[in-house]
Amino acid sequence: MYNENTMARLAVGLGVIWLLLLPRAAHGQRCAEPHYRWSEKVDTALATRPATPALISEILTAWAPPSLTSNDACAPRGGREDSLVVVTGWVRRMRLHESDGDWHIELTDAATTPVTSCIIAEIPAETYGVIYRRARGALAALVDTTKLSPSGDVDPPLRVQLTGAAFYDGYHQKQPTGGGASHPVQHGRCNSSLRALWEVHPVYRVNP
Repeated sequence: MYNENTMARLAVGLGVIWLLLLPRAAHGQRCAEPHYRWSEKVDTALATRPATPALISEILTAWAPPSLTSNDACAPRGGREDSLVVVTGWVRRMRLHESDGDWHIELTDAATTPVTSCIIAEIPAETYGVIYRRARGALAALVDTTKLSPSGDVDPPLRVQLTGAAFYDGYHQKQPTGGGASHPVQHGRCNSSLRALWEVHPVYRVNP
């Protein structure tokens, strides 16, 4: 039989454990995104901020990759992700029927740049805001989507200017279980380095 002091200590211990677990449980309940960091991907809050030009070559060589991985499904924006950027590049591939409803766009710095030296931009579905309907309409006016190849290749490439939020898609950062350096996987054709996981997502405006 336990005496009263033992029972009291046991109750206190269980209470402390419950308090430690409560924040994690509450966080798990709050993290109910349908897709990876989805609230950040469709947010229109950054659309009215001043935009800063960004070169694709600079993104691929100088933008440091954050430590975000597939484990950060509900991570809020931070650092460079809070900025609005204007990127000029050449559309090399478009996919209009992704599982999450986004329009997927692969861009390179020049029309002759190897297609694997690309970054990705995404335009969310129109249901998330009229700003996305306008962006899609502007892009569709420039690209004849009926002439895309089965894989979505745009030939000849098309020069466009996209304005949107910087976003790091850490979902595609793979960390080897046996150790070693992380590397990007299954990020369209844009897997040249971890810096290639930087995206323009969401895209708010499209210009020639």
